[in-house]
Amino acid sequence: MVESLLSISNINLFGHPVIDIMLTNFSGATSITVASRRKIKTLAKHITVNGVPVTAGDKVLVWKQNDPEANEIYLVKGDTDAWDKQDTNTDDIFDVEKGSKYKGYFKKREDGFEYIGDKNRRPGAGRRMGANKLLEDQFEKGRFARIYGFSFEGTYYDLPRPIVFLVHGDGDLVSEDLGSFGPARSPSPTSLTGLAAADFDFADGLRVWSYDKADYTIRMDVETGMFEDVLLAAMFGGGPGGMDSAGMNARGMNARGMNARGMNARGMNARGMNARGGGNSD
Repeated sequence: MVESLLSISNINLFGHPVIDIMLTNFSGATSITVASRRKIKTLAKHITVNGVPVTAGDKVLVWKQNDPEANEIYLVKGDTDAWDKQDTNTDDIFDVEKGSKYKGYFKKREDGFEYIGDKNRRPGAGRRMGANKLLEDQFEKGRFARIYGFSFEGTYYDLPRPIVFLVHGDGDLVSEDLGSFGPARSPSPTSLTGLAAADFDFADGLRVWSYDKADYTIRMDVETGMFEDVLLAAMFGGGPGGMDSAGMNARGMNARGMNARGMNARGMNARGMNARGGGNSD
């Protein structure tokens, strides 16, 4: 098998896509002529909507009606014909092109439409230095995945606990999804795993995403539990005020220090003893 010179330096992330955290793909938005600004008494004839005269063939996003069932996308018909109600799906994205207000992106929700904002007036966009937009471009094609481990320079590391990362596309299957455990299965190609041999088997259905170590990403450490544990204890520790409130516990050792990105995440557990380096794995 032929490999590139830099294959060994890739970081391969192993995990599964997270279906309940979805990114909005604005590039696939449906074009709409104009969105309503207030209730429209009669959804018919050629009238002016939000400062825009509409004619046959225009599409109008109606979302201010008293009857929720009437809030939908409509195709304008003839001078005396009622507008034709269109079928749309939850989470569809619409790009409204004209209007004195509500010009930009809308998202279809179960109970109506949500105005996301003007695509040309994103908060903070005009003040940014440079034009690389590395993470912004990744959002157009990305999704989130729960990652259980990674390989780097020929070694596989188990994460102490799964972490959610921004990834791209559906990833590649690490091994053929047989639907049953295959103990005699040979190691997957090195182009997928970065490993020449393994003393373990990857789970069926596990997917891999490959990156250069200098690529940008988003990492989310997900905590679950009672508010008392994940909020109050993290912020106040042993009690209100003093060091526990705004010092070591809140932004120091526990939150952003040793536990989050220090010893447990990137230190001893990730690349050291527990991963596949030292005493616990052998």
